[in-house]
Amino acid sequence: MFGKIKLRQTDVLFSQYIRKKNNFVCERCKRIFLNGKGLQASHYFGRRHENVRFDEENVSCLCIGCHRFFHENPNEYVQWLKRKLGKKKFDLLEIRAATYKKRDDKLDVIIIKKLLEEYEHKTIKKYEKNKNNF
Repeated sequence: MFGKIKLRQTDVLFSQYIRKKNNFVCERCKRIFLNGKGLQASHYFGRRHENVRFDEENVSCLCIGCHRFFHENPNEYVQWLKRKLGKKKFDLLEIRAATYKKRDDKLDVIIIKKLLEEYEHKTIKKYEKNKNNF
């Protein structure tokens, strides 16, 4: 499996959550992707930082082009994320990323499924509220 990254169930679920939560819109270029294809969950701090692997402040919803741009221009990524989060939140994210966490896929799956459930519930409530206003 050289050169390929093995996706964990938690990676797939969290990526779905991030894309849905951002309404299938790239956070950088604001392009809309109707079915979510072409969008990726971009982690500022990578896989070895387990403590922030599924931290919403560490993950951005980016199209393939913007994701590639940030990988090729890491200083731009830093500046963009600092603007997005603000300096204080960015600094706290750095601290969390440097903090050790033992990997627990079973617990993470439960937490991420709960996030997806809550998002779906909010979306349905919002739809019903808007429907009743007409």
